[in-house]
Amino acid sequence: MEGTEVPKKGKGPIVDPGLCRACRSIKKCRILTAEYEWMGSKEVYSDMFVDVFGFILSHLDGDDKDSCICATCVLRLREAKAFRHQVLRSEEAFLEARMDADNEIEIKSEVKTEDLDEIDSDSMEGTEDMDSKGVDTEEMESKVSSCSTPEPPEDMPPIQAVDIVEEPPAEPKEVEVKDELQLALESRVSKLKDKLDQMLDKPVPKEKPQPKSKKKQQEVDHDNMAYLNTVTIVNNSYVIPFHNRISNYYCYYCKDQFTNPNELREHTLQHDPVILFEDTVEYKKIPKIDITRIDCRLCDTKIDDLNAFKEHITSAHNLKLYPVANEFIKFKLTQDNLSCTECGKSFPYFDSLKKHMVEHFGTLVCDVCGACFLERNSLRTHIRTHSKVETNFPCEICGKNLKSKYSRYLHIATVHEKKATVNCYKCESTFMSYALRNRHLIEVHGDKRTFPCKLCDKVYNRRKTLMEHNRRNHQKVLRHECSMCDQRFYLPSRLKEHMATHSGQRSFRCEVCDKSYPRLQSLQEHVRTHSEKRYKCHLCVAAFTQHANYKSHLRNHHHGYKDTSYT
Repeated sequence: MEGTEVPKKGKGPIVDPGLCRACRSIKKCRILTAEYEWMGSKEVYSDMFVDVFGFILSHLDGDDKDSCICATCVLRLREAKAFRHQVLRSEEAFLEARMDADNEIEIKSEVKTEDLDEIDSDSMEGTEDMDSKGVDTEEMESKVSSCSTPEPPEDMPPIQAVDIVEEPPAEPKEVEVKDELQLALESRVSKLKDKLDQMLDKPVPKEKPQPKSKKKQQEVDHDNMAYLNTVTIVNNSYVIPFHNRISNYYCYYCKDQFTNPNELREHTLQHDPVILFEDTVEYKKIPKIDITRIDCRLCDTKIDDLNAFKEHITSAHNLKLYPVANEFIKFKLTQDNLSCTECGKSFPYFDSLKKHMVEHFGTLVCDVCGACFLERNSLRTHIRTHSKVETNFPCEICGKNLKSKYSRYLHIATVHEKKATVNCYKCESTFMSYALRNRHLIEVHGDKRTFPCKLCDKVYNRRKTLMEHNRRNHQKVLRHECSMCDQRFYLPSRLKEHMATHSGQRSFRCEVCDKSYPRLQSLQEHVRTHSEKRYKCHLCVAAFTQHANYKSHLRNHHHGYKDTSYT
């Protein structure tokens, strides 16, 4: 029932539909003030807003459907909370390191001062022990008195007695030396401390390997310039970066899924690229960007050409762009036929267009066969095909070999553990298969999930199934060839069935009459003979499961009448 809370086991109440207070979307949501369980801990989203952002959302005590948050925003709130804790831990570690460094400097300063005191005391002791080194003090005093005190002349009046006030003895020169060394040491310690403060205030850059050659340095510079150009263009225009998987489009920022590029563009424009794009774009990975609409964000100028836009922002807005072409892969996404932005060639599906773009943007080349790729992950996967080392990942339960750890995880979860692994990208429902999710999208969310074939009258509810239909029936992509004859097959299982015709092996046996056949399709046709009587006589009510029995019936009972409807 609309607006009612639906309890969900282990998680908390769900409101459908509800207004998300973070993104204002209306969909299945959670209540901000309710308590939910996630990863074994409790969380209240209104309290998380206070902890992370320091403000309280208003009117949370009203209707529950107006005080909600959707699943997408919950993920972003958790990420913000985790990032806040990360910053706090980093700041705590920084302060501890700073205190340890200050203590170490103070200890070194004290040690140096004690050393100077020892040196000064030793030098003073040396002056006091002059007698021990063979110097006659009485002789020294007589010489000094004879040189420094001459006798007064006779006509000088007598000197009256004056009280002599003894002055304090002057400090020895060694003390002056001590003060100079102390000042020099303190000055050096101060400089070292200032230098340490500067080092702690600046982030320590990671050591980058030195370029092996001038060509390598040029490649690094080109990658960096392309990256900076991409950030400038996306931040100041209405182009749309996106991700894709097969023929589904994903928002570059929040990973929401779309099949209609118009909906993708409308959704992505709700995000601010100046805040998000530079933090989400991956360095040295060429992004895919829709340039259906370019235009300038800084003024009202309408621009539909990328080169004209570059010239506009450099001349009109004094933004800096580097002399680099093809910073990213350019697409103009449409609902039906897609055209290459470089050569104008048309493609029915995005997956085929993406493979074609390798001809224009493929810079990663396989050293073994010369194949080109757009992304390093694709190149790595391809290189493994040249290696003789098997990379299969066998299932521990049934022994089936899978191509990757993720494929093995999905196999175990869906086949053996019966877990729902396919998520709905519009709510929190999960399903056992993509077909069930597509049915849910049609019935619950009103999506139009029909994909008709443009070359015949077939209609499918999955784009992937339509693509397989075209590859098998219209494009004739038959990669599996028989080594004993010239026949080719689309699936390896069909080739395996075909090989049985050469070996004479009959692996498919009928459970009714115990007949065996080399191909599964032959067995399926045979099984129908036990239940379906497809051959009906037009002259009487007789019906037969096999064509040979039908012909015998016509010959014996209807004087050889020939019926051409079953020929």
